[in-house]
Amino acid sequence: MRVSLLKQSHEDLFLEQGWLLALGFFEGWACLRITHREWSNLQPWSIGVNIAAGANLAAWDGVMDANSRRYLEPHSESLIYHSFWGVTPTKARIYVQYPPRSDIGSSLAIPRVITGDVGYIDGEKSPFDGPFSPATEIITVKEKYPQYQALNPIADPMVNIMLNFDQMHYMYTIVKSKDMIRNMLIGSGRVKKYTMGPAWPNATTIPDWLKKSVGEDLLKYSLDVMAEGGS
Repeated sequence: MRVSLLKQSHEDLFLEQGWLLALGFFEGWACLRITHREWSNLQPWSIGVNIAAGANLAAWDGVMDANSRRYLEPHSESLIYHSFWGVTPTKARIYVQYPPRSDIGSSLAIPRVITGDVGYIDGEKSPFDGPFSPATEIITVKEKYPQYQALNPIADPMVNIMLNFDQMHYMYTIVKSKDMIRNMLIGSGRVKKYTMGPAWPNATTIPDWLKKSVGEDLLKYSLDVMAEGGS
């Protein structure tokens, strides 16, 4: 008997204007309200051609154009990028670092082995034409970006491993009210909370420009709220 599974569309996970977003950094949480949004996409993105059986890319791919501009890093401090992706061929394994040199999805306390069986996403979980897996979700701000590695685990060469990115761009304002920050982090209000980078051993550091905009006092307060409930 065949079983059909209905998966939630990643499009349902994009944020609407007026919604709240909390980005978790090592120094604390940047609490934001979305004011405007605009769609974008990138497909197909060729991450590797003629990948031999059992081989991976010679270097990590930062998804850049010919002028080294990163498609997944906002070009302005006023923007946030929210991205999901799928991959083809189906058996290709995609590994993510966010930020570079920080493994996402690894189960180990040592650097992940790309030819291993830990911490990858393939086309069976997130196919090129969708539905994209929530595990592919990446939220980025200026100066923060991911990079990708691909492995061909099968016995035949893969001619072209390609990614399909679907993206939403957000404008935002910074939430300064401590009462609202507390409610966003541990209350019952509708808010998207997202850890920037790996959860262990630490979330990634906050860019200096965003630290100045949020303020060290509010960042410290957000950590206290998460740890002890705040006041």
